[in-house]
Amino acid sequence: MELLLTELKNTIASVDDDQVPPWIRRYYHKLAYLCKKKTAEYHTLVANTNEDVNEDYIILEKQPAYTCFIAPYTYRTLKPFVVIDRETVPPRLQLLSEICHKQNRSYKKRPIVYKYLQKRHVKVINRLCEIHFWPGIDISEALEFPEFSVVVEYRRIVIGFGFLVPDATQSDAYISFIFTLPGWRRAGIARFMLYHLIMTCRGKDITLHVSASNTSALLLYQQFAFKPEEFIQNFYDKFIPPTSRECRHAFFLRLSK
Repeated sequence: MELLLTELKNTIASVDDDQVPPWIRRYYHKLAYLCKKKTAEYHTLVANTNEDVNEDYIILEKQPAYTCFIAPYTYRTLKPFVVIDRETVPPRLQLLSEICHKQNRSYKKRPIVYKYLQKRHVKVINRLCEIHFWPGIDISEALEFPEFSVVVEYRRIVIGFGFLVPDATQSDAYISFIFTLPGWRRAGIARFMLYHLIMTCRGKDITLHVSASNTSALLLYQQFAFKPEEFIQNFYDKFIPPTSRECRHAFFLRLSK
C-alpha cells in the first residue's frame, strides 16, 4: 500500500494541480488515510509486545543472494523460485497501470514471484494472519518443511501464501492456510498456490477445513475435486474472538489420491 501511495504521490506532483482529475485526488487521500491507520495499528502492536518489530513489518527485508538450499524434511534441493510470473495482472496492478497511463507516465510492471517459505517471510506472514484470520497464529513451524509451502511476492510485498502439513496423519496431508491479499485476488494466484501444494504431496490424501461462508474458496476446491466429508458446527469458536461476526462453521474437505 505504501508503494502504491508513493507512486500516486509522485504522479500528482509531476503535473499541474488543474490537470489532476478529482477522482485521483480522492483515491490518494483514501490511501493516505489507510496508511495512517495502519501505522497507528503498528504502534499499538509495538506498545503491547516486547518483540523487536520492524516498522515496515508489511515490507520484506531485502532479498539475500539467490541460492538453492536443502529442505530439512525431505533433503531435496530447492531452487530460489517456484515460478516467476510475468503475465498475470491482478486488479491492484491494473489500477496502478491505469493511473500512470492517464498521467502519461511510464509504468514498468514487475513479475509476481512464487517462492518457498524463508525465515524473512515469517514475521510478515504472522502479521498478515493476525490481521486477516485471528491472533496468535505462528507459521514458523512450516520452516521445517519449506518444500510444502509457497509464498507469493510482488517486489518486497507478500501478496499471498499457502502451507501444507505433509504428515498431519499417517495417510493424510493437511492444507493449513491459503490466502491472497485483497486487491490481488481473482487473478489465478490462489489457484496456482493450491495446484503447487497438491503437486508436492501426490502420494497422500489432502484434507482441509474451509469456512462455510467462503463460497469462492469452496468453488476453487471443488474445481480441484475436493469433496466435502463433514460439516462441523462452531469449528472456529476456539480461534475467532467472541465479538467477531465471521462464520464459525466449517466444511471438512478431502482430495483423494
